[in-house]
Amino acid sequence: MKTLLSRRVVTAVFLLFLALFLVRPGAGRLRGKVSQSISQALGRRVEIGSVHLRFLPRPGFEFKNLVIHDDAAFGAEPLLRSPDVTAWLRVLPLFRGRIEIASLGLDEASVNLTRDPLGKWNLEDLLERTARNSTAPTAAEKMESRPAFPYIEAAKARINFKIGDEKTHFAFTDARFALWQESENAWGMRLKAQPIRTDANLTDTGVLNLSGMWQRSPVVRETPVQFSFEWKQAQIGQASKLIYGNDKRWRGNLVLAGALVGTPGKLRLSADASIDDFRRNDVLGGGTLQLVAHCAAEYSSLQKILSNVDCNAPAGDGSLELKGSASGLPFSSYDFVLVSTKVPAQAALSLLRQSRSGIPDDFDASGSLNANLQLSRGDHAQQPHLRGDGNAQDLRINSRSLVSEIALGVVPFSFAPLATDGKPARLGFAPRDPSVNNARLEMGPVNIVLGRPSPLRARASFSLYGYQAAIHGDAGLKQLLQAARLLGIPAPAVTADGTSSVDLTIADSWESTTPPKVLGTAQLRSVRAQVRGLNAPLDIANANLVLDENVVRVQNLNASAAQTTWRGSLQVARPCVAPGACKVQFNLRTAELNAADLNDLLNPSAKKQSWYKFLSRSNNQPPYLLHASAIGKISVDKLVLGKSACTQLTTDLDLHDGKLKIANLKGQTLTGEATGEWQADFSSRPPVYRGSGSFDGVSLAAVAGLMHNAWIDGSGAAKYEFKASGWGLQDLLDSVDLTGDFVVRDGSFPRISLTSKSSVLRTSHFSGKILLREGKFSFPDAKLESPNGVYKVSGTVSLTGGLNLKMTGESVPGFALSGTLLKTRVSAIPITAAQASLKP
Repeated sequence: MKTLLSRRVVTAVFLLFLALFLVRPGAGRLRGKVSQSISQALGRRVEIGSVHLRFLPRPGFEFKNLVIHDDAAFGAEPLLRSPDVTAWLRVLPLFRGRIEIASLGLDEASVNLTRDPLGKWNLEDLLERTARNSTAPTAAEKMESRPAFPYIEAAKARINFKIGDEKTHFAFTDARFALWQESENAWGMRLKAQPIRTDANLTDTGVLNLSGMWQRSPVVRETPVQFSFEWKQAQIGQASKLIYGNDKRWRGNLVLAGALVGTPGKLRLSADASIDDFRRNDVLGGGTLQLVAHCAAEYSSLQKILSNVDCNAPAGDGSLELKGSASGLPFSSYDFVLVSTKVPAQAALSLLRQSRSGIPDDFDASGSLNANLQLSRGDHAQQPHLRGDGNAQDLRINSRSLVSEIALGVVPFSFAPLATDGKPARLGFAPRDPSVNNARLEMGPVNIVLGRPSPLRARASFSLYGYQAAIHGDAGLKQLLQAARLLGIPAPAVTADGTSSVDLTIADSWESTTPPKVLGTAQLRSVRAQVRGLNAPLDIANANLVLDENVVRVQNLNASAAQTTWRGSLQVARPCVAPGACKVQFNLRTAELNAADLNDLLNPSAKKQSWYKFLSRSNNQPPYLLHASAIGKISVDKLVLGKSACTQLTTDLDLHDGKLKIANLKGQTLTGEATGEWQADFSSRPPVYRGSGSFDGVSLAAVAGLMHNAWIDGSGAAKYEFKASGWGLQDLLDSVDLTGDFVVRDGSFPRISLTSKSSVLRTSHFSGKILLREGKFSFPDAKLESPNGVYKVSGTVSLTGGLNLKMTGESVPGFALSGTLLKTRVSAIPITAAQASLKP
């Protein structure tokens, strides 16, 4: 019986405890009392949606929809809103009939921190009110007659920042914060949150940790404070977007830590900042760069003065120091001095390499930088004024690509007012607000020796938005191109050496994503260049270059290529990032050109082969010419084609995507005139050729002379159309399909005598159609008029000279021609057979 009773007692006790855990009875009558109590403590109107009691694990309340309204002077939005609040009570005061909150837990709270137009925050009244109230420390060991300050904590909170009635774009999210009274006159707090910007999608803004203590004081600005902060795991591209609203395109990992000690009226600040792997977003490689700095200052919130600013950043064996002060909010007046002492030139180069793409990794610099700069402004109505000067001592630059290092010696620099000549606006980087950027850094002039006895004279100008540089004088072309590539300046992809006289400028914006352009003029003399697409060097006796914004014009060109001298002009489009984008316009003339030499220049596989193979392209031909783009005119006084020649040749050329068009071809050859319109498609495999043209007044004796066989004499003319394909001449001859009309006037065939008693065959007029297919000429409709009569000529002639022809007529005997052009056999065809062949 006792056992059964004990079991019932245990069960009852268990059920009672379970009920105390799970049952949360409503306490509606307490809602008004609790709201009034909190409202009196904070001096703010408080609303609570509902109140429930908690018994275990300790006595307490659950509040639903807690709202603490703000002072009307700071707007209509509440100071704090939380959907779920748990308030745990102190146990001992309950036995004395007093309710004291031991801890207050806020879940998903939303807090609005507001500053009015006079700079006062909505928390200041609460801090002053807390300082006037006498409460026991949160962790007081003994119960006192006065209430103890509760431990207040929040999780998954959001903290918004407002100015008057408007919310700013800045907020803290996923915040965890806690507030407590550390001792009789001191309070403590800590905060961990992620900073965000409400108008941007940010993911890597890092984590902000803030912790500190402050002591009781009737006036906020006289409250002793001691805070420490740390901002880590922040990516500076995201941090710049957080602060400025757009990504400034810098990359690196930011760590910022510091402390604030004193009173708001006189606050001592100290901070240490570091950025690991600092670079611009388009810079890949180039090593890693760490930036480190330490700063200390004092700030007076009453006077709004930042004073005794002292920042130091080590740089190798030297340092950068920033000192000065500022006043106003935001700082409307300031006076800062930046001192550079023995900063290694290599350190400055490392910063430049990570700030600008295209600077080679093997580019080294030696020397040191010393400078003293001052930035000041009297008030917000004045423009900032930047002045100062300095120099680079014993500056030298070197690279494996340079023949020898470039010694610059002492390079002076100074600050001057921003130019008002319109150049920055034309170049696209004029300051948005001239009052923010009224100075530029002027470097030089400095003399640079680049392979010539007389030096180049160079100077440069830098502003917050971009830079300009200029050089003037003589330089070795090889050294000049090497220096340009070393500095990341776009230069032609050629290997060249010679002399040049230049007058060039370059300018660009720091924010530009396209390569800068060099503008100006250059004179080239005695230059030998290896140009892509050519199999032999290009020798330039002299040329004048004009570099404009969109084109490079080459004037007064005098150059040697393909064993001949070319004169004329060129124009190349800019930018020239790929062969297809480098459209070339030209007008060139030469006195004499050998087709075999042109073949050797353009087609490496055709060397030591016949001259005519420059028309074809082998399988291993470099693809450069397939992608090149060029249009222009060529004039050749004499074009040597094997043992023949064409004089006064002119033609228009158009090369694009591997397709070559030869238009308006005119010339004189074999004492006659030739015209043509030809096309070649080298992008097809095999290449395809087609065209049309004509010959008139051609000496047939000269044609026979080229064949070393005097088989024909007279004057000839022809019109033709053809199509062929193939890699070589034999492929072309096997595939050619030619259709033409020809005429021979006052001609003779010295190798042909129709009878043993007659002289050589003569003709006053021989004309008709001619076809070339499968390696044979055929005459489908040809008529030969001779002193003996009129003949119809039919049959074929092979390319090797083999004959299979018939000459027939209505009233004259017919003849069959066989053999070759060198040894022609003539046999008579009976008249009847001849007449029969004329019947349909």
